[in-house]
Amino acid sequence: MKMKSIKEQIIGTWKFVSWVYTNEKNETVHYFEEGSEGVLMYDEAGNMNAQIMRPGRSTFKSGAIAGGTKEETKEAFDSYLAYFGKYYETEPGKIIHKVEGALFPNWLGNEQIRYGEIVDDKLIIKTQPISAPYGEIVFTVTWKRK
Repeated sequence: MKMKSIKEQIIGTWKFVSWVYTNEKNETVHYFEEGSEGVLMYDEAGNMNAQIMRPGRSTFKSGAIAGGTKEETKEAFDSYLAYFGKYYETEPGKIIHKVEGALFPNWLGNEQIRYGEIVDDKLIIKTQPISAPYGEIVFTVTWKRK
């Protein structure tokens, strides 16, 4: 029996469960706290979209989308992650996100490498090891099928 690629298995909409990282001491730390919400979408045409937000985000006092103070704007940026683009699988479980638009401008045009597996009704996506100020870490984002 021919095995399905993960690309075919991930098509659909996923609800955010958790975003943690594991450091060099094998400690697990929540990157976005519990209660965060988000959505991840993959379609059959190879398009993807990911959005995650922390709970309890403050509103801008002015009520205008471009009217936030520096502090309000920084808090809004720090409490939300969003990007979209194309995706493809280079080998079983290795998904590349080709970023076409992102809240974090450094990702524009980049390829974000992700390693995914389906466990029951959950999609578990990991990054490659990343150098951070506090050592090398691996991010794990868990999603549940909607």
